[in-house]
Amino acid sequence: MIDCIALARIMQLENEARQALWRRNEDAFYQEYGRDSPALFVWLGKALDAGYAWFKTKKADRPDIGRSARDGDDRCGQAASARI
Repeated sequence: MIDCIALARIMQLENEARQALWRRNEDAFYQEYGRDSPALFVWLGKALDAGYAWFKTKKADRPDIGRSARDGDDRCGQAASARI
């Protein structure tokens, strides 16, 4: 238990020291967090985005096969007039 508390305190002190460095030198912040994302993650994100866009487009292009403008013997006036 005391080991966990000591580890948490060490982490807290390291974070405070890092934040103090960032306050003194703004460039240190950007050097630490300004790195580019790994190429694999960027590629995977773009592939998922393109796949989702393709899926949504294909879903919108599908015809509504199960839907009819005519229900039994009754006709829908607007749909029937469009077919005539």
